[in-house]
Amino acid sequence: MGRTKSYERDDALDAAMYLFWARGYHAVTTRELTDAMGLNVYSLYAEFGSKQGLYEAAIDRYAQQVVPGYIGALEQPGANMATIREVLHRFPTFAGTGDDVRGCLICNAATELAPTPDLSHGSMAAYLTRLTAAFEHALRQARADGTVRESLEIAATARFLAGTLLGVFVMIRAQIDRGIVQDTVDGALAVLAP
Repeated sequence: MGRTKSYERDDALDAAMYLFWARGYHAVTTRELTDAMGLNVYSLYAEFGSKQGLYEAAIDRYAQQVVPGYIGALEQPGANMATIREVLHRFPTFAGTGDDVRGCLICNAATELAPTPDLSHGSMAAYLTRLTAAFEHALRQARADGTVRESLEIAATARFLAGTLLGVFVMIRAQIDRGIVQDTVDGALAVLAP
């Protein structure tokens, strides 16, 4: 008869995700992971296969559970220019405070090349595609309601906004002054002026 699990997978995965998000893949030891997750090393490997498998699961969990809280409004049917402004203006509040310098887990993985370059590039490419699609969706609605100029190149502008937001995430992680992050956001929004 098999042993029953003495932990909740999602809770353990959340603990690992927050530890990776704060410290990075390479800086976190397996011991720190098992302590944070409240399980032993055998359970970690049985559930996730390896530290890398756990990291991949944490990235997936982040994309499903955390990302929507930050950019999910852009993916909703009514997203428009006001939504773009609201989403972008939220991020400078995280900058330069010293309180939350995690930035974005997916961006952190890409800059750390963790756990491997191929995996970090793949997760970043998927994330960039998601961000671009979200901005494109909101920009199309903004064009329909007349809040951006008709001549605006939607696809290129969506890519620009996605790239700008990724840069903002890196600046937050690097603890860049809030004013610089705010200027970056304001400059991106100025591009959209009618």
